Amino acid sequence: MTLSKQFALIAVAAWSAWTPTTSAETNGSPQRTVVSSMSAARDTAEPLDTVAFDTAQLGKQFLLQVSYEQRGASWQDFMTSRSRIVTFQRRDNAVRMIEERRDPGASSKPLATIPIRSEMPDALLLDLNEGFDKISKEEDRTGEDYYGRVEQQEDYFLRLHMQEIVRVLRLESMLVLEQHALVDDEPVSVYYYLSPYRPNNEFEPFELRNLDHFGFYETYPQQVSGRTVLYATKFDSRKPITFAMSNEIPVRHRDAVRDGVLYWNRVLGQELIRIVDAPPGVTAPSAGYNVLQWVEDRSFASTSHIQADPLTGEILHAHIFLDARDLDGHDLVTQNDHLRYLVSHEVGHALGLRHNFAKGRTTTVMNYFRFDKSVRLGRLILSSEQGLEYDRKVMRHVYLDQPLELRSLPAFCTDSQPGCGPFPVPMRHSGS
Repeated sequence: MTLSKQFALIAVAAWSAWTPTTSAETNGSPQRTVVSSMSAARDTAEPLDTVAFDTAQLGKQFLLQVSYEQRGASWQDFMTSRSRIVTFQRRDNAVRMIEERRDPGASSKPLATIPIRSEMPDALLLDLNEGFDKISKEEDRTGEDYYGRVEQQEDYFLRLHMQEIVRVLRLESMLVLEQHALVDDEPVSVYYYLSPYRPNNEFEPFELRNLDHFGFYETYPQQVSGRTVLYATKFDSRKPITFAMSNEIPVRHRDAVRDGVLYWNRVLGQELIRIVDAPPGVTAPSAGYNVLQWVEDRSFASTSHIQADPLTGEILHAHIFLDARDLDGHDLVTQNDHLRYLVSHEVGHALGLRHNFAKGRTTTVMNYFRFDKSVRLGRLILSSEQGLEYDRKVMRHVYLDQPLELRSLPAFCTDSQPGCGPFPVPMRHSGS
């Protein structure tokens, strides 16, 4: 890398100039993008492998969030990796990225060892390609039935090869990196979001004591006041929650997508959810928007992913993918009725809700249904004034702290619980 490129990185985008930031007015609203000579540098053939780190930031807490997209000859998949609180500590000629543990007595966990290529009076030039050589297979979209209520000591990683940083930019105080690499000889794109950890002190975590009556995705186990605690993942309900429709969503389907998103306002009994058109060029994954992304040329199913504060469960980002193939072979009215249900289901996941596969009467959009029933449900979403019963009672309890009478709550069961599973339906979006 040339000296001029190194100084361009230091001046405009790297960690050497963290600037103060304030809370956004909405969850998922756009943030200002810093445009600079970084954009020109990233388009050159020379990789952006060295980034400057302000030595004053050593030992301070950062929030690390990662998503990645794998591509094979006939398949494609998108995942998010487990969010973590990390610090950076110098050891000889390298900087170690250490996961901060909340559990008393837990040992620190090195996640990466990043070589120092050179030094300046107040900054270290770090080789991120060498240091960022693996990604965790654990993700934020998880729960105690996946791993129990005790933190696992062993983490599972995908090892990266031939990695190259191809894009570096800043969104306020967040550093965003895009890396291309190989995993088992198949290409993968990795997106890193790194920002100073500033917990939302006004956010109220919601503790989940079990999955007996209703289900949300959960934080990983942590010890608080001598006991194991898991928090539900949810957005901060004190601020509007904004979703953005990608430009790829066809005009003939955009009203149905809006209907599916705004169903949750009737569930909550207030106008908490907003939907906007994403600016041109904004696609999922995005650090500044909760994007509903339309996909036509990928082999993975309709799905949604979340990224949350690992200590409190506050959802910070959501990524939703809508598979156009789910609408194949039907007239436009039927397509939009089914799409309305599909979007409401995936947005439910983006708000933190788990599946509810309980048999019996229809009380939630978080189940799977035969296509004909999903079409009827999509029509019901248009006319329902309060949303379905399970959705309404559980969301108002967790998001708005309204009382919940368990005896009157509709039946519930979710993934991995004994005897619980989706209805046997031929639906391609059944992975989420």
